[in-house]
Amino acid sequence: MLPKKAHEALKWAHITYIKLEQANAKQQSSIRKLALRVNSCVNKAGHQTMRNDLTRRLRDESARMFEVGKVNTMEQRRVEWTTHSNLNLWFTTWKDALIELSFARKKNEADTNVEGEVMLLPGQKESIVNVDETDGTLDDACKQTGGRPAMVFTAPDAVGGSTTVNKCGYKTTVICGSTTAGKPIPPHFQLKTDAKTDEGQRVSVDWFRYCPQIGGKFGHPEHRLFPVTFGMNEKGGMNAVELKKYMDVAILPLYPDICDIPGKRVMMKVDCGPGRLNVEMLAHLTLKGMYLMPGVPNTTQVTQETDHSYGLYKSGYRRNLCILSQARQVWKKPMLITDLALLTFGGTNRVTGIRVDNTFEKAFSVARNLSCWKKCGAVPLTRSPLQLQCVRQEVARRPCGSPEMAEELLLRDVEKWNQHHCDFLTSNGYAGDQMKACTRIRKTVPAVTVPNSKERIKANQSKSKDFRANVLRDWRATLEC
Repeated sequence: MLPKKAHEALKWAHITYIKLEQANAKQQSSIRKLALRVNSCVNKAGHQTMRNDLTRRLRDESARMFEVGKVNTMEQRRVEWTTHSNLNLWFTTWKDALIELSFARKKNEADTNVEGEVMLLPGQKESIVNVDETDGTLDDACKQTGGRPAMVFTAPDAVGGSTTVNKCGYKTTVICGSTTAGKPIPPHFQLKTDAKTDEGQRVSVDWFRYCPQIGGKFGHPEHRLFPVTFGMNEKGGMNAVELKKYMDVAILPLYPDICDIPGKRVMMKVDCGPGRLNVEMLAHLTLKGMYLMPGVPNTTQVTQETDHSYGLYKSGYRRNLCILSQARQVWKKPMLITDLALLTFGGTNRVTGIRVDNTFEKAFSVARNLSCWKKCGAVPLTRSPLQLQCVRQEVARRPCGSPEMAEELLLRDVEKWNQHHCDFLTSNGYAGDQMKACTRIRKTVPAVTVPNSKERIKANQSKSKDFRANVLRDWRATLEC
């Protein structure tokens, strides 16, 4: 048994270590890994502990502070980019862009019932758009349909027991989106072709059999129907050239009166994929009145509205793919490229007579689009993603006396108590360094002034004056010594 004070210090060192480890978002320790640290800490003081009994006891005593579940896996590049400071800086830039380009205005005292930090101007809900891309495949071998898999009976004394699936290496890119009013953008399919010239590109007429027209108002004075668009290139993906074609063919026709004047502009939220920073395309679109707003790289899981809709879309799409591919196996018919439209928009296949659901209609309904916009915190501007658990907090290098955010104060407080309890354990003969952890320090401080502006020049001048004053002070102190 540990002394009471040592046990209490070890418990709080254990709690603060887990919190700091979670804040750094590197690796979540299991009971086994925590037991190795706890045992190493107490064994140095002469307590022979080898199993995880002590760690389990600490876990039970601090159970009210934690939730037990599966490991939250995330790609390293997403972990590095999905930080509170990056997202908060992007939301501030988004707010300034909406106000400067006359999409919204600042709230006043009379706007008490308006949610968010700004108020959209009348008629601007159809002018703010978000689009994102995903893959469309005919390969049914992955089985990533979501949900609990169906249970089947298998006899151990009989051979076989497998279900045939379709294997295909053909992939295409699908682009969908929505406006802040909840209206879906007509989908765009980027198909793969081996043709070397535009004249040699071909598509079957069966493709248009299942492609419906998408209704919406957008920039038109009345409700209209718009066709589904498609393009072709060697790899079936989007690049700078294809993105410019997509803007000219699919997006600009939705806004016939677009121009670079207040009330006629269009704001499009996009990710940081290929071609988003093409200067020629951005200049071409800006002259027409369309402004692209790229998000923070590798943060589409929290900032892109269409990415949230793709979860339901992909689940329904793969379910349709499974149903249609198994039905075609009976007729010994392979999956065709023209089936992409059927898998997306639903309908009855004329070969097998099987009917599949309209995945696009379910995933991009008006109610769901509005829910996704609210969840991403851009319109209304609530910055709600900053409260998510997957957003990593960091501590900035601030000058002495400068105010800190509440999240930074919380991390510094946790780190302070972790250091205090670990130092107490070390001073009493325990290996306190085993439970010691530090907060993540932000590498660079984001700029708060505009380049080449008077504010930036004044800030640099004051910084250089402070630097010279510190040098003179150190030089005088050296001479006095």
